[in-house]
Amino acid sequence: MRANPSLPGLPGTSAIVALSEVKVAGTGQYAQSVKEKGNDPSLTSETKPEIRNKGGRPSSLQRLGIAREDIWNLAVQGLSNAQIAKRLSRCKGKISVRTIATYRAEMPANFKARAEEFNRLPNLDEYFTWLKTRFARERDARDQISSLRTVWEACWKKPFEVIDENDVIRAIAWIREKHKGNELGFVMAIRYLIRWGIGHPSWLSKHLDTKGKKAAPRSLAILSSPEFFEKTLPRIIAEVDNLKEFDYYSPQEKITLTPRARDELRLVLWIKPTTGIRTGMMNYGSEVLERELWGTRIGAGKTNLQIVDGKIADWTVFAKRKEVWHIRFMPAKVRDLLISHVRKYRIQQGEPLLHELTARVASRALAAICRSLGICELRMHDLRKVYLTGLCLSGVPLETAVELNVGWLDLNTARKHYLQVKALNAGDEYSKMVERFFK
Repeated sequence: MRANPSLPGLPGTSAIVALSEVKVAGTGQYAQSVKEKGNDPSLTSETKPEIRNKGGRPSSLQRLGIAREDIWNLAVQGLSNAQIAKRLSRCKGKISVRTIATYRAEMPANFKARAEEFNRLPNLDEYFTWLKTRFARERDARDQISSLRTVWEACWKKPFEVIDENDVIRAIAWIREKHKGNELGFVMAIRYLIRWGIGHPSWLSKHLDTKGKKAAPRSLAILSSPEFFEKTLPRIIAEVDNLKEFDYYSPQEKITLTPRARDELRLVLWIKPTTGIRTGMMNYGSEVLERELWGTRIGAGKTNLQIVDGKIADWTVFAKRKEVWHIRFMPAKVRDLLISHVRKYRIQQGEPLLHELTARVASRALAAICRSLGICELRMHDLRKVYLTGLCLSGVPLETAVELNVGWLDLNTARKHYLQVKALNAGDEYSKMVERFFK
């Protein structure tokens, strides 16, 4: 288990304090390392080496971390070039319709036929229906299907039910050879298939270990900008009141938030970017997890929010890999909003903090808000990067930032985003913008 230690200059370990009280200037050897790596090209999204222009330089797709197959898969679904460009721009970065048309023209003549052959598998619809229950967004489930289809076309070419251990071994060898540096997505596609009930569960640890295969963190410029604190996030929170009805998994499935769910969404959108807490969950099937934000109870459980005499005394957070963290600071306005919410809905000892709003509905609501504002479609976990952006722009060194509130056990997980923020925002005026937000 892991508890973040007391920090120099902080009040007592059980206190919730303001960000300004933990501001530490990055100096000495660490500051020098940031300066030297400020222009490191590795700060961009992970690239795909097979996509290069005629001069041998990385193409626009490579810089954005997009494969040709990503475009072809969307084209097979009947999307126009403009629709594909819009879809990819939301999650990867700006890409032109002309670029889409260029790579779409390179699509093999039999690509659609191969896709149709896969789509005729008798149990594919059942598997896709199950996948949609595992993800907050249908698009993520489709991405898993797309990766699985690529593996199936290259290695299997037979019904799922007759896939054996040798097929899995052959697929892993192919992934290592053809997709080195981008293995995780394909490995996860096979893992989900096995978890659905194909093959033997022992294959997961025997052949499909994900250690060392984690893809580079999603990198969006909007999350690294100080304007996000002064302009974008306030607009997102203000739009909660205008969110009348939005799509869940399809336009046929509509969601309307109750007044309490709307208040809970507003609370979540304040808490996540100011504390770094992950989304988490209360239960997984019959197992009680009590992890992170959605697993928080008032004064009880593994993740518990202690309120004494109308003040937050401590927020103990049980996280993944059985980590234990303590939220020790948050802005006064967020602390007051949290206390007001507990009082308004008379949340008693042992009751969950979030009662009506589910994590999936919150994710869909955030996506709908981003679409209505015309900005890049954000995920709930993106708000954790916003929290790290705030620490960086406030002058908190990386070594300290990974220990604050719900931090990072793996320094490298936070390092890339932190250094990218440093490289993009060098002026003193940026820290002032963030400090005004964190008051």
